Amino acid sequence: MGGTERELNQEHQALRRTLSERHARVVRMDRDDLEFDAEYEQLVAEAARLIDFENQLPARLAEPKRERSEQFVRWSWRAEAAVSAVLIAAVFLLENTAWWLVVLVPHLLATLVGCTIKVTATRHATQAKVAAALHALCLLAALVSLGVLSAWFIIVILAGWFVIGVASDGTEAAKGRTL
Repeated sequence: MGGTERELNQEHQALRRTLSERHARVVRMDRDDLEFDAEYEQLVAEAARLIDFENQLPARLAEPKRERSEQFVRWSWRAEAAVSAVLIAAVFLLENTAWWLVVLVPHLLATLVGCTIKVTATRHATQAKVAAALHALCLLAALVSLGVLSAWFIIVILAGWFVIGVASDGTEAAKGRTL
């Protein structure tokens, strides 16, 4: 059990213990006692706190993984934007045809937009997979634009952009999809 899991477990046990103690006091009391209503309200409040905690527990347990995914996704998009900028510069430095800018400029713009993607608790794993796929796509774009691979691979790059764009979409319709 990690530190966060241990802390959450201890907090959960403390809430259960407090609820159990409050319940034991209410059970021992006579319903006609003046203090019964106040104690019963405290019991209900403790039960509500426990229920709220248990409802938030899955998200709180997933938070460390989401944070790691967020770092990976954010730095992946940034790195790919930097690689795209370097490739654009390489087109000019290597005196390659300017037609490669048709591939590289949209790639740069897409990766710059991707830097703003919000990594959510429900989609962080998918977003990390999309960021990993982006590395392969950027490598392919680099190899094609530097002349290592045939220009026909532009078709694969375009298909990859489409797949990554759809998988990066944060709308409700996209939440069920995975890469």
